[in-house]
Amino acid sequence: MRDRLRPLLVLGLWLPLGGWLGALVLFAGVVAPAAFRVLPSRELAGDLVGRILPALHGYGIAAGLWLAILGGALRRGRLAILIPCVLAGFCALSQLVLVPRIEALRPEVRSLTASPELRARFVRLHGASVALYGATALGASLLALLHARKDAKKIRAIP
Repeated sequence: MRDRLRPLLVLGLWLPLGGWLGALVLFAGVVAPAAFRVLPSRELAGDLVGRILPALHGYGIAAGLWLAILGGALRRGRLAILIPCVLAGFCALSQLVLVPRIEALRPEVRSLTASPELRARFVRLHGASVALYGATALGASLLALLHARKDAKKIRAIP
């Protein structure tokens, strides 16, 4: 029974992992830069990016947990369970801690009377958000490599 389900489990792993990686790359490499290039103000671009991030974070939390479950079900090892759990945690941390703090500061930072300290705090929070996003993208890439290696070994073992 387990051998018959294995291809479905592997498909159920690769579809969300590929979707997640694709979304991360598309957002960071295309959507965010285009928003800041095309929209008439940085404020509008920031608002657009801020509207998209919760969807990416929500997907990351769900995908991370799902990938951890499948990593365990497919007996891919501890890293196949640990990495997606950590990545889901990164997404949750960003969405539940960093994004609200950034959003709370955004109106004040946009005012002409914002203090340099307030602007510096906003920049630090934004930098932390970008770093966490990058760590998530790197971790998801490493997870894909880990699973690709496991699948390649299975394919080579087929007579």
